[in-house]
Amino acid sequence: MKKHLLFLFALLCVGFACGCSDDDEKAPDSVFLYSTSTPAGNPEPAEGGVRSVTIFTTCAWTATSQASWITVSPASGSEKGIHAVHLTFAANDSGAQRSGTVLFQAGGYSETYTLVQK
Repeated sequence: MKKHLLFLFALLCVGFACGCSDDDEKAPDSVFLYSTSTPAGNPEPAEGGVRSVTIFTTCAWTATSQASWITVSPASGSEKGIHAVHLTFAANDSGAQRSGTVLFQAGGYSETYTLVQK
């Protein structure tokens, strides 16, 4: 967790130090998924719930659930910056552990978040 915080802080410092402006044509489009996926040894509860994920983007972005039992809000954004995205997962009545993914995309880059549920 500390490594992720340090990496995000370093990333933000580099961005501020470079002094990029909105009209900078050289800045690459990218997305960085700050939150880590659900550890397999500590899955989300079977009752369902909400997991918040933080992303950092340098352009417009989208988030698409690859599982019918996970909904994403908001599913997109038109501005660069740090964004909180909420993943709502339905109750799992099957009794078997399951996993689903959410695909985050910005420009030509993508990150995948995996949610594991009891």
